[in-house]
Amino acid sequence: MWKKILCMVWGMLFLCGCESVELEERSFPLAVGVDLQEDIQNEEQQLIVSFDFPDLAQISEKGKTTDTPMGMSLEGPDLYHVEKSYENNTNRLLDYNHMKAIVLGENVMNDSSQLREILLAWEQQENAARNISLFLGKGSAAEILSLTQETEGSMGKYLEEMLDSQKDFRQNKIVAIGNLMNQWHNQDELLLIPVLTKQGNRPAITGYGAVLNFEYKGILSVEESMEIFLCQNLLEKFTYEGAENDVVEISELQVTSSVEDTKDGPFVTVHVSGKGRRKTGRTSSAAQQYQLERRIEKRLTAQLQATAEKLRQDYGIDITNSYITLGGQNRGLYLKYKGLPDQYNKQVRQAFQVEVDLLNW
Repeated sequence: MWKKILCMVWGMLFLCGCESVELEERSFPLAVGVDLQEDIQNEEQQLIVSFDFPDLAQISEKGKTTDTPMGMSLEGPDLYHVEKSYENNTNRLLDYNHMKAIVLGENVMNDSSQLREILLAWEQQENAARNISLFLGKGSAAEILSLTQETEGSMGKYLEEMLDSQKDFRQNKIVAIGNLMNQWHNQDELLLIPVLTKQGNRPAITGYGAVLNFEYKGILSVEESMEIFLCQNLLEKFTYEGAENDVVEISELQVTSSVEDTKDGPFVTVHVSGKGRRKTGRTSSAAQQYQLERRIEKRLTAQLQATAEKLRQDYGIDITNSYITLGGQNRGLYLKYKGLPDQYNKQVRQAFQVEVDLLNW
């Protein structure tokens, strides 16, 4: 019964119909964090919801007030009691029209049943925003939302600006709650969610949480994640750091892939090309530049191959995410593995071809 209540109230929590409520009677969270906590005494889970509010003067002078804190965490057996507790403590209603980010604790991601109820409630709400940025809080979402002393105010605004400053990605690559909803329904796409960790009293992206077939696999390193994004043609530029202090920024990236059925199973060939600029050192001759280009190509190819095999064995992840392209690339493989993404990802193999043209020497 409590799960049904959770579904209904979650939509209210994130999309309150407050048109008839005066501005000074509303609160405008810019970020919300959700954690689970075991209630040992009652042998059930407690929900902890953390709110991040701006200075209401940023919304309107009319809403300027000092009686509502900029951060608050409340707990209860379900979201209904959490919301009622907030109203009782503040005499305000929640208005989520300015929401920038949702931060989920790892324990929420590890509980697929709880996560499914949250997404179901969100989906059933008319006009529910699906484009709110999504993060994972390493350990605790509440801890991340509390780091406002060094971020000059709202954590929601800070996280929005953090994403805006990421110039390596192509447009529209920011992960949103809607992407997780799509993953729940389709269960065929690899989703990487930025993981926030406390570093020097500020949140920093220290990895990416991998969700595959609506199963949380764990946290991948930033380096592994960047290679995955590269293979899927989701980057504007990629920084290669070699063993001999070679640091090269590769831009004008062109990534193509093809999938074929072989006697050993699905086989994906990925071709990566781009223009490179050295970030460290210089070459003094055309011969040295040629040698450096070949060295980068060889080592980046080997690096991608090693990452692909490691993640396949450890997590059953195909870093090319080729399963979702089968319908357009190989109809025979699509029909063979239809509805079998796990089996496909465990059997698929990859080969990589890298070409880099250095522009400065």
